[in-house]
Amino acid sequence: MVNGTRSRSVWQVLLAEPKELTFGHVIGCNSKMLERAHTYLAIILLGISMSSCGTSRTFQMDHSSSPLFYHDAYWVAQIKPDGAPTKITVINDLHVDTSTHRVTVYAQSKMFGNIISPPQVAPGECIESKTDTFCFHPNAVYLNGSGMELDRSDGSGAWWVKHSWVLGGEGYQNWELKPAKRYGDGHYVEGILLEDGLTMKIGAQKDSICTDFNLRRPIIDVTKRQVRYQVARYGISNQTGSLEEAFKLDWKCKCRKSPLTGGIRTCPRLK
Repeated sequence: MVNGTRSRSVWQVLLAEPKELTFGHVIGCNSKMLERAHTYLAIILLGISMSSCGTSRTFQMDHSSSPLFYHDAYWVAQIKPDGAPTKITVINDLHVDTSTHRVTVYAQSKMFGNIISPPQVAPGECIESKTDTFCFHPNAVYLNGSGMELDRSDGSGAWWVKHSWVLGGEGYQNWELKPAKRYGDGHYVEGILLEDGLTMKIGAQKDSICTDFNLRRPIIDVTKRQVRYQVARYGISNQTGSLEEAFKLDWKCKCRKSPLTGGIRTCPRLK
């Protein structure tokens, strides 16, 4: 099914509907995303800012024995892609089970408070603009705050892109968040924890070598008693043929309702 308005531009279509298409959040390796035009679409990012939040229905596990708790929060960042009428807010509701090392991210992007990605359409459905058609995202799940992931809309929640992996174990099939008519085969990516015990490296393993990957790590400022989060993207440069940093972004933690559980997320604090 296509809900289209061929007389409108892509941005007009995205902003006219309160629950359509979002840009931002990708986990994994894809060399095409090193291109400047796709940089803002390649973000699966987190972020941290020290904060004191309410504890009503808190969805925070006991991380007292693991530094991975610094990753576990509701992260928000803003980007201003070329051609966009305003900044895009990128959301990552990130959950870490420190006992199993499973990391799960639910991502959306918004503009003027409206969801612009992933496409808010059911499996097999699309939305059409003047020049493009955007279809259901392969990594999308429907969340309504019930604690369950649904495969169809019940009208009480929204579609989110889900990326989930076990550090040092199970990976997942990753598709970039850029809306598309055909998403292709995606890329299987895996995550590992580096020797510092804090930094996660996520990428596609090819002959045991990952040439396109994300590094995500909390940046702890003891002097200011603050924790922020930084994600850097690395890949092979088309110009030099060498491994280079494609971008680096900082994100902030917010006390917001988790789309998964409906509980207020709290922010990591220095012990």
